[in-house]
Amino acid sequence: METYKMNNDVLDYHFEIINDGNELTESFCRKWDIHSYCDRYNEKLKCSFVGMVVKKDNILLSFPKHYHVDKVTLRDEKSKVLQDMKDILHIIKRDRELYGVEPGQLTDTIPIDAYQYILTYYLEFGLYHRQLRDTVKGYKGHINWHQTINSIRPLLSDGNFIYSPFVVNCEYDESIFITECMDYVLFDFYNTFQTLLDDIHPYKRQFYNPIFDEYDFCIAKLQILSGRLFKDYERLLLKSLIRYFQWKSNRSKSSKFLTLYFELVWERMIHLYLSNHIRILGDDYEITKEAQPCKLNIIKPDSVDIEQRELGEKSRFSIQFDHYYETSINTEQPLILLFDSKYFTNDVSSFNYKQAFYYYYLRGKNKNAIIRNALILPTSGKRETVVHVDRQHIDGLYIREEYINLKAVISDYKKLFSS
Repeated sequence: METYKMNNDVLDYHFEIINDGNELTESFCRKWDIHSYCDRYNEKLKCSFVGMVVKKDNILLSFPKHYHVDKVTLRDEKSKVLQDMKDILHIIKRDRELYGVEPGQLTDTIPIDAYQYILTYYLEFGLYHRQLRDTVKGYKGHINWHQTINSIRPLLSDGNFIYSPFVVNCEYDESIFITECMDYVLFDFYNTFQTLLDDIHPYKRQFYNPIFDEYDFCIAKLQILSGRLFKDYERLLLKSLIRYFQWKSNRSKSSKFLTLYFELVWERMIHLYLSNHIRILGDDYEITKEAQPCKLNIIKPDSVDIEQRELGEKSRFSIQFDHYYETSINTEQPLILLFDSKYFTNDVSSFNYKQAFYYYYLRGKNKNAIIRNALILPTSGKRETVVHVDRQHIDGLYIREEYINLKAVISDYKKLFSS
């Protein structure tokens, strides 16, 4: 199998930069082996991922929508833009640690979740070591009389029962192979990605076994060994090792660390951002540039049924708010903040019926409430508020579009988890 080693100085790579949502050519997608990570509309290909692709001495960085990056040529420029991507990948990695790997994750993406479990196991327990106990038929070892009597038909000789062969207890150390697998993965990941990803634990290889060039053999042997383990954390270790070798076996000549679901990352980042940057002003709110001293308890409520059904009858339709906050202005009038995060390529161009329905649903439940309703969208520019729809003079519906600088949200999110 052909493999390649990455240049130790990633700043000598050729950099190409795109954004999620960009239109791409067939030749570009073929060059980077990213057809599976693009959407096709009307015979046009559009990038649908955020992340990094490395191919020999070339690196493709795909930034989120509205994350403006200039073309780079100088080493200082490359260093800055690479660190920006590292920050984004760190957020994606942390998001997966908290919420799990997104559905539909393709097998040729770097299995950082598998590596993370192997590393966590190593830091807590060290390299794997465990003696396995078994029984075999033979004459060497401690005789297991219970199994011998129950499984071996005795021979009668001179009035005595003779058992042949015996069932004997034996211990064998299967940990050597698992230990070497861990050693290989910890070193391989560090050696390959230390210049491209943050938070990789330094590791010096202890074993050198050429068998690890035979990925399919390693997978088969690990699958056999996993059937002999019963503890969940050991099974997860072998599952992670298998996942890593499957990636090594299936990978093309490129390495990919990316997500097809950055809209979920945006929603979670903006949830924390709103909690820290909203100030209540009487019966309204303000999204501030600086974090507020008092954090609001903004929640994502459970989904609710919207049909009136008979008792015990299941509703066909339900709704779930992205970001919800309720407080009291006075004893009779609650203030409700209702936000919905959107990850659009362009500004809003059509009426948002879903957010309007949310308003009418809440109005039906809370006749006296003041409801502040907004779509939250990323921008590469300045903070801006735009009126989406104004029907206050008709039925009270009023929806804003709140544009928040994406880099500011990422920076704020990064600070929260580094403090």
